[in-house]
Amino acid sequence: MNRATLPWSILSCCIILLACNLLGAGASKSRAIDTEAGLAGRDGTMAAEQGYVNDRSIRIINSLDDPEIESLGDAEAYVRQVARACGVQGPVLTKGLLPRLAEGELAAAQDPSRLVSDDNVAEAFNFLSREFQAPHPQVLTGNEVLQFRTAMSAIYPHVFSPKSVPGSRPTQALIMLHQLVFNGGVPEGAKRFAQKNPQPGGFKAVASRIQLNPDPNPSLAVREYRSASIAYFRRLNEPEMHSLIESVAKIMALPAGR
Repeated sequence: MNRATLPWSILSCCIILLACNLLGAGASKSRAIDTEAGLAGRDGTMAAEQGYVNDRSIRIINSLDDPEIESLGDAEAYVRQVARACGVQGPVLTKGLLPRLAEGELAAAQDPSRLVSDDNVAEAFNFLSREFQAPHPQVLTGNEVLQFRTAMSAIYPHVFSPKSVPGSRPTQALIMLHQLVFNGGVPEGAKRFAQKNPQPGGFKAVASRIQLNPDPNPSLAVREYRSASIAYFRRLNEPEMHSLIESVAKIMALPAGR
C-alpha cells in the first residue's frame, strides 16, 4: 500500500529506523523513529510532482557537502540538488517552494539569526495537527524539536543541524517538520538519546545493526497522524496545496520569494 507523502516532504527523505543501541537502555520497549515514506497517492493531483523519498535519497543529501551559499544562484542550486535526490519536479517546487527556500537559504547563510527557530517548527507542527484534526493531537514545544534534531544530527549531520546551532536552515526545517508529522511528534527514545548529548555524526548507521523495515506496531499517535494526514491531502487540489504551503512557510518565517 502506498503512503501519501506530505507536500513539504518533496524535500524530505525516508530515514531508516534508529537501532536499539541508538535509543539507549530499554529502547526495545519504546518505538524507534520511523520515517518510512512512500510514493504520493496515485489518485492525488500532486502525485507526479512529489517524487519518491527513501533511504537512498536521505543518504544522498547527507553525502552532500554543507553548502557554501554566497548568492541566490548558489541557494537555488542547493535546493534543486535536494529536490533532485527525491525525484521532485513540477510547479509545487518551482512556483511554491524553490523561491522561498532559495531566499531563505541565502538569508540564513548571511545572518544566523535568519535560521528557522525550533519554536517556529513546533508552531508549524501544531498548526498542521489542527489542520489534520488528529483525534489526539500532540502539542510540541521548541525544546522538544531541539531534542529531535539533536538526536537525528548524530546520524545525519548534513541533514539535521546540531544542538550547537541556534536553528535550522529552511530545507532542514522542512525535512524535520515532515519527520515530526510522520512520527506523530517526538519519540520518547529520541528524547532520551538527546539527553546523552550525542555529537553530530557520532552514530554510524551500519546496516547490520539497524532495523530496515517500518515499525510493525506503530504507536497510536503515529497511526492517527498518518491516517489523518493522508485523508487530508487526498482532499486537496493544487490551489489548496499551494495555500497550505504558504501558511506553513509564513509560520516558519520563510521569505516570500520573488
